[in-house]
Amino acid sequence: MTALSDYLESGLLHHVFRGESFPKPQNVAIALCSGVPADSHTGNAKSLQGTGDLPELPSGDGSVDYGYRRVSLGSPSSQGNTKWEYNLDDHNAGSGLIKNAETVLFPTALQDWGWVSGIAIVDSGEWGTGNMLMYAELNNPRVIYQGDTVKFDLSTLKIKFS
Repeated sequence: MTALSDYLESGLLHHVFRGESFPKPQNVAIALCSGVPADSHTGNAKSLQGTGDLPELPSGDGSVDYGYRRVSLGSPSSQGNTKWEYNLDDHNAGSGLIKNAETVLFPTALQDWGWVSGIAIVDSGEWGTGNMLMYAELNNPRVIYQGDTVKFDLSTLKIKFS
């Protein structure tokens, strides 16, 4: 991931420097976006009617199911060590890097999803809800057509602070 959201930056700053509480998310999920999110975006996805601000792919229009869903990685407290790998060699090199410890597989597209060029990590597995934590532009954006699947292989989602 290349950037933290304003929500996460503010929460961490207030937690570390002002003694305010900033709770760990109850859930972490991966969202696909039709554009690259911005720091100020929330986890509220744009609907087909244009509301919200995260350019997340649509899950449907009310009558047609597109098949798109966020991939929930569960609670970081109970499942974080099985979902994310922290390699001591990366730590010793000074990177503080973590990587996905298993393949992240999205459902098969039931309709064309269109252009996918960004990714967001959010604190809700439900489409259009929650807070965006981090985001990045994909290195290999593409159009997702009906019948396609999107996946991130083992160790390809890498998160570090710089």
